[in-house]
Amino acid sequence: MRNLTVVGLQWGDEGKGKLVDYLAEGFDAVARFNGGSNTGHTVVIRGKKSTFHLIPSGALRRKRLLVGAGVAVDPLILAEEIEQLKVKGYRADLLVDGRCTLVSPLEREMDVLIERIRGSRALGTTGRGIGPAYAMRAFRLSPRAADLFSGYDDRSARRFYESIGIETRELREWLKESAKILGGKLGDVGVEVSRINESGGGVLFEGSQGALLDVVHGTYPYVTSSQVLAGFVPASIGVSSSAVGTVVGVAKCYTTRVGGGPMPTEMGPKVAERVREVGKEYGATTGRPRRIGWLDLVSLKYAVRVNGCDSIAVSKVDVLTAFRDIKVCVAYRMDGSETTDFQSCIANLGSVEPVYESPFSLYKADLTRPASPQVKRLVSYLEGYLKVRVSMVSWGEERSRTHAFAGGPVPATGRPN
Repeated sequence: MRNLTVVGLQWGDEGKGKLVDYLAEGFDAVARFNGGSNTGHTVVIRGKKSTFHLIPSGALRRKRLLVGAGVAVDPLILAEEIEQLKVKGYRADLLVDGRCTLVSPLEREMDVLIERIRGSRALGTTGRGIGPAYAMRAFRLSPRAADLFSGYDDRSARRFYESIGIETRELREWLKESAKILGGKLGDVGVEVSRINESGGGVLFEGSQGALLDVVHGTYPYVTSSQVLAGFVPASIGVSSSAVGTVVGVAKCYTTRVGGGPMPTEMGPKVAERVREVGKEYGATTGRPRRIGWLDLVSLKYAVRVNGCDSIAVSKVDVLTAFRDIKVCVAYRMDGSETTDFQSCIANLGSVEPVYESPFSLYKADLTRPASPQVKRLVSYLEGYLKVRVSMVSWGEERSRTHAFAGGPVPATGRPN
């Protein structure tokens, strides 16, 4: 068995899609294990951009594509992505687990309604209904994907929605359309992963969002609605804990966040705008401008620990080559004392003061030489603080602009082109 899990280590948007696409060449299948269409993973090949919301990012490698039971599936968005791949000359070899939670237009309406109720304390969700869909699953009211083909009784769900003022007339038509879309695509993803492994093949598990957005271990309540950590792979896919394989965490060399919630290293508006423009920091799903902060090693070390990372990949290294002065947060100051324990501060994260160092510079670094002195210093510093190996660095949008260091997580079947 040679599986690998890729997870985000910040508040999402770390460049996981690019890394998954880069690594996918050496695997037989790529499997999404959490989240829904509230995420956007972008892959750029020779200037042509593809953004995936539900389809795993191995699609352009023509790999077997698996959607685990822990994913919330909006069938209409899935159909759009399948069609977009077809237009580009790709066939989606797709298997969706029949136990997936479904997202209907009613959950989208509920998402907007709940944000309106929160008022000034809105979370800043994408409005795509993922949280309400998981909630409806917990209420045992919403259908799973397989239920579309087994006489699902929608009366309880309709009564619930009507009780909170949401019209349900379109539900029946949506159920029919969803059955057409998912027909012939459902199965047991756990069994498929086991089959691939037993035949000597490998699976690349793709996570969405980032560790600091995990519904349990993140900066609650400003989190996503699913579990994000590598440890969720077995529960979502339906395999043993040993199937997780090697864990690679992805982090930018700075920090971004979309929506509300504390962000200790958030930059001032002028510097943030420069980074935003150089790094094209706008949401792949909503187009919203991302909030920008300096690299936060306190939270990053926490994320590495709770994911059990074997190594990390550092993305968007090119963005900071435009800046002469770079800050890195190495501790938090709270109540007059310093700490590097993120968990002890998580309930009061909005009131901590970051303690900064400027331990390296990437100003005008030559990234055509990933082993250049500036990149080496970045890698050495991060490895010393985080106590985990940096196995890859990535710059720019193109697939090819990724460098794996010796012993990195590129499978023995060959390095991707």
